[in-house]
Amino acid sequence: MINAYTFDDRFDVIRFERCAVSVRAKAGVSISKADALMILRRSFELTDNRQYVVLLVVDHIMNISADARHVLSSSRNILAAAMLGSGAMDEVLAAPYLHAVYPGEYFTDEAPALQWLSMMHDLVCADPVPHALSLTVDLDPFRPRKPRVA
Repeated sequence: MINAYTFDDRFDVIRFERCAVSVRAKAGVSISKADALMILRRSFELTDNRQYVVLLVVDHIMNISADARHVLSSSRNILAAAMLGSGAMDEVLAAPYLHAVYPGEYFTDEAPALQWLSMMHDLVCADPVPHALSLTVDLDPFRPRKPRVA
């Protein structure tokens, strides 16, 4: 199982729990619509096609295009997003996601951000395998079924 992706040498997408990923950009990154779609695709792949919570570190992001904001804020696979930044500009970049189709919060410290994500995950995750971020069981008893032959 893959637990991390780095693409374009600009983004690290890392699975840190069964249904949780972090997205970190390298210095001075602008996010385009194509980047946003790739971030969502890689995150979904890392969680084995499960809905997930995401920690988005925005401190190295310089710009997010309008198309990318729309893609990221309307994803149905994201259960909740914690945006982590270190200043006023980061808070401005994170503001649109506080009104996304999923719950979102802005944080300046990683510990409370992860605590909030754990709580949100445990409230809204509908994965059929019982788990919590504090006690993750990574064995899925539901094997893919073979297609029926007509």
